[in-house]
Amino acid sequence: MGEIFKNTIIVGALLLAAPTALLAQRIQAPTPINTVAPSPYGVQPPANLSGGIQPFDPYATGTQFSSYPPTPAATYAAPSYPPPMSYPPPPTTPPAGFAGGPPAYYPNQTAPAYGAQPPIYQPTTEFPSIPYERFLENVGFRYTWLPKLTEADTALQTQDFDVSATAQFPDFLGSTQPLLVTPAFVLHLWDGPQNVVQNLPGNAYSAYLDFAWNPELTPRLFAELGFRAGVYTDFKTFNTNSMRYQGLGVAAVRLTPTTTVKAGVVYIDRLDIKLLPVVGVTWQPDSRSKYDLVFPYPRISKYWTTLGDKEVWWYIGAEYGGGSWTIQRDTGMGFVDDQVDINDYRVFFGAEATHPNRLKAFIELGYVWERQLVYRSAIPTLDVDSTLMLRTGFNF
Repeated sequence: MGEIFKNTIIVGALLLAAPTALLAQRIQAPTPINTVAPSPYGVQPPANLSGGIQPFDPYATGTQFSSYPPTPAATYAAPSYPPPMSYPPPPTTPPAGFAGGPPAYYPNQTAPAYGAQPPIYQPTTEFPSIPYERFLENVGFRYTWLPKLTEADTALQTQDFDVSATAQFPDFLGSTQPLLVTPAFVLHLWDGPQNVVQNLPGNAYSAYLDFAWNPELTPRLFAELGFRAGVYTDFKTFNTNSMRYQGLGVAAVRLTPTTTVKAGVVYIDRLDIKLLPVVGVTWQPDSRSKYDLVFPYPRISKYWTTLGDKEVWWYIGAEYGGGSWTIQRDTGMGFVDDQVDINDYRVFFGAEATHPNRLKAFIELGYVWERQLVYRSAIPTLDVDSTLMLRTGFNF
């Protein structure tokens, strides 16, 4: 744990030196009718970064952070419209980053971004518009590549192909927030290390079902709750250790309209580390920037520009990456069943484009260090060479 906090301090220093602010995803109800004026820039940038399909898979490679609880939107002069006809209130939107593929709390798994802002429906005197609610809120794909930079025995290349979809069930347990249910499948391709004892199979997979719910307990107190059950193994091994259960519990207290404090824990169920603290503060000084300084997945985001009808954001972030799988390991004299953790630290720079029809695409470039292979058996932990990271994907 001491090594984790040492690296966390390094990552925090890098992030606090950044010139602008991070915007992570958050849960937000649809924009009320007649509250947002047309923007001189075309499409008005959202008050939160939608985050793409990414990892803190609160549990593993997928990066996002919820900015929940929602922060009030910036004040604009509202245009005058005739009073709308009476309709039931629109459904609440899903969270802007937590759970569903992997919210940014579980390292190194699929983490689709949630909470695309619904279009602003302007009523007319004849046919007022009614917001459209989708059952499948996010269908996404993400690819992550950590290449070999040398041919050393301790070099390791990994490729992850993530596919997920999220269904929402509105007003869960009578609350105003939906229950998000996300099935996901991740194919892992591994090349290295070239070691007779401390080695990995050529491939493995992660298949899981994720549940997320973010209730509002009081006007200032909110919760981020998640549970994930899945199978993490290669294609030759299956035992009780292949099943892993992960969870998230975070309390969020809104101190001011722009500042929220978070504290809680995430259970990642690995061999060397079971629990990680979740603690920090989110600050959104305006609708174009956000600081999400929350351990273990901080992020700083900034609205960049609008290209046609696409909003473009850039961001920098960090995460605790990796995962845990049961494997069949070659000892040189035969095969034995084992379990391995792949642990690492990551910092990255990314850009994301969001289309009004909810299509999002992102790309990230990063650096990965302190990579380790930790085994359930008695063989020693292996330090793996540092490398770069390319991650890209889309969801709609």
